Amino acid sequence: MRTLLPLLLLPMVACGTKSVGLGRGDAVDARLYADLYTWGCAQEDTGGGPATRWEGAYAYNITLEYAPDGLVDRSVPDSGCSDSLAIFPEDAGSAAYDLPETPSWANGTVYSGVMQHLNTGFYAGSAFASSHSCAYPEDVLGDGTTISDADVFSGARSPAPGTVTSVVDGTDGTNNGVQFGEEVDVSWEASDWDESWVQIRRETNGQLIQGLTCKTTGDSSFTIDSSIWAQLSDAIQVDVTNIYIGFGKHDSTIASDGEEIQTWTREMHTAVVQD
Repeated sequence: MRTLLPLLLLPMVACGTKSVGLGRGDAVDARLYADLYTWGCAQEDTGGGPATRWEGAYAYNITLEYAPDGLVDRSVPDSGCSDSLAIFPEDAGSAAYDLPETPSWANGTVYSGVMQHLNTGFYAGSAFASSHSCAYPEDVLGDGTTISDADVFSGARSPAPGTVTSVVDGTDGTNNGVQFGEEVDVSWEASDWDESWVQIRRETNGQLIQGLTCKTTGDSSFTIDSSIWAQLSDAIQVDVTNIYIGFGKHDSTIASDGEEIQTWTREMHTAVVQD
């Protein structure tokens, strides 16, 4: 006679909960970017002296990605250039996971807001959304951007920024960008950043069509010459070829449940400022 064994009933695990042990691995689980975009600003001296020039803040974006143990790698190359780097996130990737609430962000008492939930696990906020600014970067960035209503990541803050004194982007100042194949020298004075890079951005209607990101950490200048253009294709038609000169500083925090959030403050000079 055949004996029937009792069935062992396993508890059901509901999708959308953290009971499956999300984010308990070694990989980073969330990433906060505080991205300040700058352009050259000037104020005339009423006494007839030279104009005062500085890098003014014309846009300020904050993004938060949550993808437990599965964040998209957005690291600049160890050396040389990369044509496949998505340095500015538009989503949190295939491993994305929503937080229980929509986070808020704040820089001291002046700049703050509630992020928008744009995609699964991806949230974004901004300042200067309706008009460009010439605010001083240090006044905007303060000691860093803090997030709240972000579950275990509440209280995480991006690092205090370094300093960017000046940037020469090699363009003619007419907001037309550069011509494909044109040799362009860019240079900068900056200090107290973890890394820097130059990104050539070929754009149509403000959207990236083709890009190349080159590591410049430790340097103060970069030449876009024939060896750089050879890594791009002039067969691809675009509206404008833009240049970003970027600087980044990062930190990380381990949350109470063991998950890790990487925090970044980045400052990017933009040759062509689009409305």
